[in-house]
Amino acid sequence: MKNIGIKPIHPKEFKKVHNFSTYQMSRLSGYSVEALKNWLADESSSRFVEPKPYILNHFGAIHNYLLRS
Repeated sequence: MKNIGIKPIHPKEFKKVHNFSTYQMSRLSGYSVEALKNWLADESSSRFVEPKPYILNHFGAIHNYLLRS
């Protein structure tokens, strides 16, 4: 399989790097605000859910796109 150069990035890291609100991240990624809140929650919280690898890839692709534009 060919590597397309996308480095996976966690939604928490994406939020820090780009300084986006949860709403902005939702609009940009297509994921619901509720799903994002689960991924962005503190790891010790019962609300926290670890995002799947494809979600990390999705945010990595968006990150690459934003850096290039």
